[in-house]
Amino acid sequence: MLLLKGAAQVASPPASDSPLAGDAMGRIELHTRSDVAIRNGRIVEVGRKLDYPDAETIDARGKVVVPGFVDPHTHLVWAGSREHELEWKLQGRSYQDILADGGGILRTVRETRAADEEELREQSLKRLRNATRTGTTTIEVKSGYGLQREEELKQLRVARWLGEQGLAEVVSTFMGAHALPDDTSRAEYLEQLEQMLPDAAELAEYCDVFCEEGAFTVDESRRLLEAAREAGMGLRIHADEFGDSGGGTLGAELSVASADHLAGSTLDTIEALRDAGTTGILLPGTPLALLSSEFAPARKMVAAGLPLALATDCNPNCYTESMQMVMQLAVFRMGLMPAEALTAATLNGALALGRSNRGAIAPGWRADLLVCDVPDYRHLTYHFGINHVETVIIGGRVVNA
Repeated sequence: MLLLKGAAQVASPPASDSPLAGDAMGRIELHTRSDVAIRNGRIVEVGRKLDYPDAETIDARGKVVVPGFVDPHTHLVWAGSREHELEWKLQGRSYQDILADGGGILRTVRETRAADEEELREQSLKRLRNATRTGTTTIEVKSGYGLQREEELKQLRVARWLGEQGLAEVVSTFMGAHALPDDTSRAEYLEQLEQMLPDAAELAEYCDVFCEEGAFTVDESRRLLEAAREAGMGLRIHADEFGDSGGGTLGAELSVASADHLAGSTLDTIEALRDAGTTGILLPGTPLALLSSEFAPARKMVAAGLPLALATDCNPNCYTESMQMVMQLAVFRMGLMPAEALTAATLNGALALGRSNRGAIAPGWRADLLVCDVPDYRHLTYHFGINHVETVIIGGRVVNA
């Protein structure tokens, strides 16, 4: 047993088997001066002056307990770096310009292909440790920097290995459709992607496609996602990052688990995604890293009743593992309320990954919890730029990353 004693606040979205939307996203349950009892990896009860004499005790007085953060969109497995591209962006070069010149994703593809599996494990494990240390207890990890069968499978094997390290739980996604390789024709690569799916499905739970100008068209994305569904994979889509490209509409048509980015989505697209039961995953770190002011219209989405989750998009172009920073950006640049940001970073993210047993603090739920050295949960967004997480608990076990 584990007993968290005397927390100033235990703050959590209400336990729910479906993602919260609209006004419900901002309704946080608050227990003041309370304890949390954990047995066999599950929450037993929340209340004042709980008495479990045999439990290991953690002193949470003056601190806040929240659910562990869920990061439902990362590209965590890669080799190399692209710090020089920040200077290019500051000089006015666009994401598409850099990609067209062989930079961006294609540079990382070359560096990831050149790294052996052990090197890739070593580099990726550092990022996973950073994520866990800053409060992420479940994390989605995509492939997409191989763009060849063996290289994509190499990334997925590394993602599986990361999930075996006792840190954040890893949910794997195959994203061979991240970009078009420069050594294969478009038609040939689409065929190769379909041929990869059976092997990818052995290692990945989901399939994702970058449906955007300069990447994959709506028709190509539909073809690949339908083939992935036939292979038994869940579906996700990168959509409307740079404009209303049709990716969000396609996501609604296919009832994907999540449509991610959505910075350029129209109200019609937002409502179609809502009606399809899709969660919108917002990535505020991405426009920040692109030096853009075009953040996803989060307030419009909340008003329309689209459930929202938040994610880091951790990759060489948007290099952060911190869900705390993402929550802060969502509040300061997207207009989410602190309570909405907490829901989007916990319960809704978990449900977007098909995990219905975490993301809330309630009896019977998985004990993925954070003890944060703040006096009020709103300080997680109000006091920005530092790591507030003092203790990380995953499945009832204290984790030292």
